[in-house]
Amino acid sequence: MYDYCIIGGGLAGTTLAYRLIKQGAKVMVLDSIEHNRSSSVAAGIFNPITGKRMALTWKAHEMFDELHSFYPKMERECGEKFFHPFPYYKIFESVFDQNEWLNKQVGMGFEHFIAPHIKSLDQKRVINPFGALQIQKAGRLNSNLYIESMHRLLKNEKALTSHFLDYSKIELGNGWASLDGIKAQAILFCDGSQASTNPYFNYLPHKPVHGELLEVEIPDFYNDQVISKGVFIVPTHSQRYLVGSTYNWDLSEPILTEKGKIELETKLKDIVGIDYKVIGHYAGIRPSTKDRRAYIGCHPVHKNVFIFGGFGSKGVSLIPYLSKVFVNYLLNDSELPKEVDICRIR
Repeated sequence: MYDYCIIGGGLAGTTLAYRLIKQGAKVMVLDSIEHNRSSSVAAGIFNPITGKRMALTWKAHEMFDELHSFYPKMERECGEKFFHPFPYYKIFESVFDQNEWLNKQVGMGFEHFIAPHIKSLDQKRVINPFGALQIQKAGRLNSNLYIESMHRLLKNEKALTSHFLDYSKIELGNGWASLDGIKAQAILFCDGSQASTNPYFNYLPHKPVHGELLEVEIPDFYNDQVISKGVFIVPTHSQRYLVGSTYNWDLSEPILTEKGKIELETKLKDIVGIDYKVIGHYAGIRPSTKDRRAYIGCHPVHKNVFIFGGFGSKGVSLIPYLSKVFVNYLLNDSELPKEVDICRIR
């Protein structure tokens, strides 16, 4: 019998499994490739200052210290390069925008994450008459390569199997859980956007968000930084970039829309001053929540059923830190941060 059966082999499930195995737990990850995995269509950006109001993300110092330690460690262990830290430039839209930010940053804890002066990018390539804010400690994780690498690692540990998830086949007993003959002391759901249909946790106010990305080719453009104004432009390969993203709460399936494509291209043209070519169009469902905080913790009735999810568009940033916190909760009975503990939902 396994200690933990983890449902979901995306960013959350693989990271959690790795941490548990390193603590001596016997783990089996059930990866349901038929279900949408938001990690596989995500840009993988990590950025400590987010949102229209340019707020410092929750627990930014702990979060970003952990991710800048964890991902390079995993690169060394997996023998792959999937972690790419580089600056993030937020383009100002007006002098008022500049002044509002300069007044806001004083004494607000931003100094660890921003350059002290407004930057000016090459006007021939980037339309930025009012300059840009340089955000540090940001960058991109190649989520697909990370997950592929973690799958190889878990297979070597005999801790991964492909499985079509059918919630109705889960059986629970006193101190055990079973799914199609795979038996464990506890079951951990890392089922992403599918959590809204999970009969154990569908009482939580999930709010999945449909999002679309474009892949574009831009010759002679910045290849070592993220640029943002309405949308982000993030380098992936030589002359290749991801542009995103849209937010649509009305669509529940990862379908492509012409409206989304037009929105992305319109905003892209407001940033890029040179010609580009669209070479790809992608869509996914983010596993978001109503209060935009992750869902972590134990089922209120079934004490061997847990959830680790609801990370939305910030999974790359949140998961290294919160997986460490969650493992400590599982193994050492430590407390979860009240902001993400599902006990906050009544």
